[in-house]
Amino acid sequence: MDMRSCFLYCAGEYYDGFITPREGDINVAVDGGFKLCEELGIMPDCIIGDFDSLGSVPQNAVVLPREKDDTDTLAACKRYLSAGIKRFYLLGAVGGRDEHTFANIQLLKFLADSGAQGFMFGNDRTFTVIKDCEVTFGKEYSGYISVFSLSDTSCVTIENLKYELDGATLSSSYPLGVSNEFTGLPAKIRVTGGTLLLIFNRKGAEALPYTLL
Repeated sequence: MDMRSCFLYCAGEYYDGFITPREGDINVAVDGGFKLCEELGIMPDCIIGDFDSLGSVPQNAVVLPREKDDTDTLAACKRYLSAGIKRFYLLGAVGGRDEHTFANIQLLKFLADSGAQGFMFGNDRTFTVIKDCEVTFGKEYSGYISVFSLSDTSCVTIENLKYELDGATLSSSYPLGVSNEFTGLPAKIRVTGGTLLLIFNRKGAEALPYTLL
């Protein structure tokens, strides 16, 4: 598996202090996210979008049609999924228009459905989606974590959080998993037969291990 990560810089609100690219990782400016790259002093490996929000087309950009089914960010993810990348970080992907934030949550699910890992960052919040796998949180994690089923139902086991579950069923129509808490112990969340959105109080996700079931 390609061990590189893909960093996508989008046109939403950017929050500093999260994970940063390592040597060999791929930086992608998505539409208006090109301005963010300029502000951060990042030279993107790829610039992609329809550039309706940017107002101009950068040199050497991959120009997408304005009328299309895929969002610019989804098109960028598909481009690098096809190249074998399995880990994606979305920066500047929340805030702004609410529908864009929700579309990017759906994008995290698309990545999970494609066998990839995706992370999105808000103000002191990390978003990720897991499918038929187990994630382990180290004892250094603190604060709140919320667990929402994105599929109709999900079979969920939670160990060493304040509220534990053992093979319980979460549904997409009842927010039972909101506002759980880390306890200072290593914790596990396992989902089978379903897909979960995790939102937790942590700056960065570079040490979050996934185990496919």
